[in-house]
Amino acid sequence: MTEDDKTVIASFEEKLHRLVFEYRQAAERNKELTKAIQEKENALNELQMQCAALESSYSNLKQAKVLSLNDTAVSETKEKISRLVREIDRCIESLKK
Repeated sequence: MTEDDKTVIASFEEKLHRLVFEYRQAAERNKELTKAIQEKENALNELQMQCAALESSYSNLKQAKVLSLNDTAVSETKEKISRLVREIDRCIESLKK
C-alpha cells in the first residue's frame, strides 16, 4: 500500500467517523424534538378539553341566566296582577258604598 493510499484511507475513516458522529447527534436531536412535539400535543389536547368544558359551562350559565330572568319576569307579572286585582277590589267596594 502506498503512502497516497494510506492518506486516502485515513481521510475516508476521518470523514466516516465525523458522519457517524453527526448521525448520532441528529438522531438524538430527533428524539428530543419528537418528545417535545408529543408533550405539546398532550398539552394542546388538555387545553382543548378544558376549552370544551368551559364552553359547556358558559352555555349552562347562559341558560340559567335566561331561566332566572324568566322567573323574575314571572314574579313581577304576578305582583302586577295582584296589585291590579286589589285595585279592582277597592273599586268594587267603592261602588258598593
